[in-house]
Amino acid sequence: RSLRQGDPDIEAATIMNYILGGGGFSSRITQRVRSDEGLAYSAGSFFVPGIYTDGLWSAWYESKSKTVALAASLIFDEITRIREELVSVEDMDLAKSALIERFPSTFQSKSRTIGVFVSDELTGRDPSYWSQYKDKIGRVTLEDVQRVANDLLDPEKMAMIVVGDWDVISTGNERAS
Repeated sequence: RSLRQGDPDIEAATIMNYILGGGGFSSRITQRVRSDEGLAYSAGSFFVPGIYTDGLWSAWYESKSKTVALAASLIFDEITRIREELVSVEDMDLAKSALIERFPSTFQSKSRTIGVFVSDELTGRDPSYWSQYKDKIGRVTLEDVQRVANDLLDPEKMAMIVVGDWDVISTGNERAS
């Protein structure tokens, strides 16, 4: 399943992605792959709901060929974890706070504000979306995040693109040295 603009699960998916990989250094993927294991300079995920077609969730990282498989395994571990376990209240509060605090940047200039509303008009976004955004983020529950993770993140339906030295990558999960 994927989400399109206007789907009632957009806010839960946005929070889920923030916790999983979209929240920078506080996200699980960044913590695990970059900070804990030292396998990548950067790692994370992004979520973009579709407008006219299905949306996209993607995880990414850059690693040495010999640690690509290990980093991928760790990301899939985090995907499994967010599907099987409720996120912590602390993670939820951090995600909600960050998303609400960065909300005003959407309208940081006249040209950006005009761009948002012109885009909304062209794509048919509900005119009440922005006035309800903070409340919708605030109403997302721990259970909503887990439900959306299970709806959107099915490892059996994921594809992976690998670029590098396949002879080294295909040997498996080698720890960074």
